[in-house]
Amino acid sequence: MKPVSILRLSINTTLIVAALLVNNLQAQESARSRSVRRSEQTARANWQPTRSRVRNTRVAAPAVGSRDEVQSIQQVQAEGIPSPPPESAISIISPSDSGSLDGQITLAPVYEGEIIGEHFSGDCGCDDPGCVGCDTIGCDGGCGASCCGEHCGGNAWRPCLTLCMPQDGWASFEFLGWWQDGMQLPPLVTTNLSGTPTPGVLGDPGTRILAGGDEYHDDALDGVRLRFGLWLDSCHTWGIGAEYFSLSSSTDLFSASSTGSPVLTRPFYDVSIGSENAELVAFPDMVSGTVTVHTDSDLVGGGFRVRKLRQAEEGCSKWFLCGCPEHFCSRTELTLGYRFLQLSEGVRISEDLSVSQTTPTLPLGTFSMFDSFKTKNQFNGIDIGYITRRTRGFWSLETGIRLAVGNTKQTVNIDGQTIIDETGQPTLVEAGGLLALPSNIGSYSQNEFAVVPELDLKIGYQMTKQCKLTLGYTAIYWSNVVRPGDQIDLNVHPGQIPPAAALNLGRPTFAFDTTDYWVQGLSFGGEYRW
Repeated sequence: MKPVSILRLSINTTLIVAALLVNNLQAQESARSRSVRRSEQTARANWQPTRSRVRNTRVAAPAVGSRDEVQSIQQVQAEGIPSPPPESAISIISPSDSGSLDGQITLAPVYEGEIIGEHFSGDCGCDDPGCVGCDTIGCDGGCGASCCGEHCGGNAWRPCLTLCMPQDGWASFEFLGWWQDGMQLPPLVTTNLSGTPTPGVLGDPGTRILAGGDEYHDDALDGVRLRFGLWLDSCHTWGIGAEYFSLSSSTDLFSASSTGSPVLTRPFYDVSIGSENAELVAFPDMVSGTVTVHTDSDLVGGGFRVRKLRQAEEGCSKWFLCGCPEHFCSRTELTLGYRFLQLSEGVRISEDLSVSQTTPTLPLGTFSMFDSFKTKNQFNGIDIGYITRRTRGFWSLETGIRLAVGNTKQTVNIDGQTIIDETGQPTLVEAGGLLALPSNIGSYSQNEFAVVPELDLKIGYQMTKQCKLTLGYTAIYWSNVVRPGDQIDLNVHPGQIPPAAALNLGRPTFAFDTTDYWVQGLSFGGEYRW
C-alpha cells in the first residue's frame, strides 16, 4: 500500500474516535445538569418556611458589581446544593388554652429556633445576660418554676430496705416580739387618800385602786418559733412539716405592806347589806399586813401540715417602681394538718395579817390567806391553709392564710384557804379566803367549739442558695376562751369568810364566762433549705 493511502486512513480513524468522545461528553453533561436541577427542585420543595414564625429577620443582600465584573466571574458547576433544615426545626411551643390543672406548672411561651433580629438591645431586661433573676438563686433541678425559692436537688423519697430519709427539706428559727389581748382584772386592792382613816370602799371619792381594775400582760412578749419539714419528691410538690412556738411566761407582781397608814383594803360587794364593803389589810390601831397580787400568762402552740403544690409560674415583668423588667417566679400551695394551742393563766391574791385589836370580824392573832383562780384553754383542731410565695431577684414575699376549726377544752380551778393562828388557840385551817369561798371553790371544765384563723406575712432576702433572712408579721385570733379575771365574782356574802362557819350561802358564784383572745406581732430570723 502506498504511503499516502496509509496516512489518509489514519486521519479518518482519528476523526471518528474524536467524534464519539465528544458525543459521550455531551450526554454526560446533559445528565449532570438534569440531576442538579432535580436536586434544586427537591430542596426548594422541602424547605418552605412560614413567614409568621420568623419575625424581624433581615438578610443583607450582597452588593452587585458592574457588568464587566460580573462577566469576569467564571461559572463553577456545583456538585449539589445543601438542603435547608426541615420545617420541624422551627417551631413555637405555646401554653395550653385549657388552663392550669391541679399541680400543673404554667410557663411562659418558649420559642425554639427563633432568629433574634433588631428587637434585641442587650441594655436591660430578661434578655440581658447580666440580669439577675430567679434562675440565679436555685431554680434548678430540672423542675422549672416549682423550685421558686427552693433548693431543689435530685434526691427524692425512695423506699429502701435500710434506714434512709429524704434529702430535701427546710428549717427556720425566728425570734418573736408579740403582743396579746390583755387580761382584764376587777379591782383587787384599794386605799383611801381622803386623809381620814376610812376603808377604801369602791365608789367613795377618796378611794384609789392599787391593783386590778385594768388589763394585765398586754406588753410585748418575747418568744421563739421553730419550723421544719421534708419534701417527699425532688421537685417539691409534696411535703410534710411541723412547727412549734412559745411565748415567754409573762408574770406581774404587786405587793404592798402597811402598819395601818396608809390604809390597805380589799373591796367587795356585800350582798348581805346590799352595798360596797372592804376587808381590812392595814388599818390604824387595828391591823397591819401585806397583800400581794401575782398574775401569770403562758401561750404555746404547734402542729403539723401536709403541703401540696397547687400552681407555679415564672416570667418577666417590671418592678413597681422600676422600669427594668426582671425574671420572677411564684408558687402556690395548699396545706392540711393538725393544730394545737394552749393558753394557761392565773391570778393569786395573798394576805399576811397581824391583828393588834380584836374586831367583830377578826380575832387577836395572825392570819394567812389566799385566793387562787387558774384557767387553761387547750385547742385541738383541723388546720387548712393557703401559702403563696413570689420571688424576684434575691427578694421574696410569702403570704400564708390558715384556718383551724376544732374544740377548746376549758378548765377553771378556784381555790382558797385561810390559816388562823389565834392567840391562845390552836392553829385553824379553813377552806376559803375572801373571793374564793365554799360557794365557788372547785374544778370546772367544759368543751366549746372554736375557730383559730391566722395571717402570716414574711419578707425574705436570699443570702445564699440555701440561707435566707426573714422579717415577718403574724396575727392569731382564738374564739371562746376562759380567762381568770372573768371568773372572779366580787359579790360576797360575809357569812362564808373565815373564821365564820364554812357555809355555802350562794355568793360568790361560778359561771363559765368566755371571751375571745388574740395575739399578734413581729418575727425576725433565718431559713435554711437543703
